[in-house]
Amino acid sequence: MDSPSIVSLSGQMALRQQLDITANNLANANTTGFRGDRTLFQTHVSRLEVPGREVAFVQDRATYLDTRAGTIAATGNPLDVAIEGEAYLAVERPGGGRGYTRDGRMHVAPDNTLVNSSGRPVLDEGGAPILMPEQVSKVEIRTDGTILATVEGRIEQAGRLGLFRGGDPRGIRKGGDGLLEIPPADVQPVPANAPGVRLHQGALEASTVQPVQELSNLTLIQRAYESMQRIVADDDDRMRKMIETLGRSN
Repeated sequence: MDSPSIVSLSGQMALRQQLDITANNLANANTTGFRGDRTLFQTHVSRLEVPGREVAFVQDRATYLDTRAGTIAATGNPLDVAIEGEAYLAVERPGGGRGYTRDGRMHVAPDNTLVNSSGRPVLDEGGAPILMPEQVSKVEIRTDGTILATVEGRIEQAGRLGLFRGGDPRGIRKGGDGLLEIPPADVQPVPANAPGVRLHQGALEASTVQPVQELSNLTLIQRAYESMQRIVADDDDRMRKMIETLGRSN
C-alpha cells in the first residue's frame, strides 16, 4: 500500500476519533454541567527517499475539555447550585479518591450527608464530607459556598462547599463514571470570594454543547470520511490495474 492510501487512512482514523467525540457531545447536550470535548490534530510530515519529496499524515494530537461556561437557569431548588467562573465541586468516589464536577444537583442523604445526584458525598474545602444538621427548615448557600442551615429558628453553619480548579486546564480528563479527573499535584483550592468565581443557589448550569453546531460537525465529518474513502478505493483500483497489466506482460 503506497502513500495515497496510507495518508487517507490516517485521515480516516482521525475522523473516526472526531466522530466518537462529536457523538458523545450530542448525547450529553442535556446533561447538567457537561462540558464538551474538542479534538486537536496536527500534520506529521514524513520525508521520502526521493530528494525534495515528502508526504503529510494526520496525527491525533490531543483531546481537550471545552472550558466555556454553560447557561445558568433557575430551578428554585435550594440545594441546587450553579458555578460561575472556572471551578469545580469535589465529590467522593465509592472506592475512594476524588472526582470533580460542574453538576450542582444535591440532596441530603438519610444519614444527613450532603450528596450529589448520584449519591456521592459532596466534599468541603478540606476534602471531608459535609454533614447537615437534623430538622433543617431552611438552607442558604452563599456565593462563596458557605452553607447556613436554619434549625428550630437558629442559624448554623453546616460547612462550606469545596471549590477546586486545575492549574493547567489541559490536564483535566474525563473519567468513566462521568466525573472529571484532575492530577492531585495540579489541584488548586479556590479561596472564598475569589475574583470571578461565585455560586448561584437555586440554579444549575446547562451543558456547553450546542446541538446545531455538533450536527453540522457530523455532516462535515461524514463528507470528509467519504471523500477519503474514495481516494483509498481509487488507489486500490489503480494498484489492481497495474498488477493486471504487469501480469499480462509476463
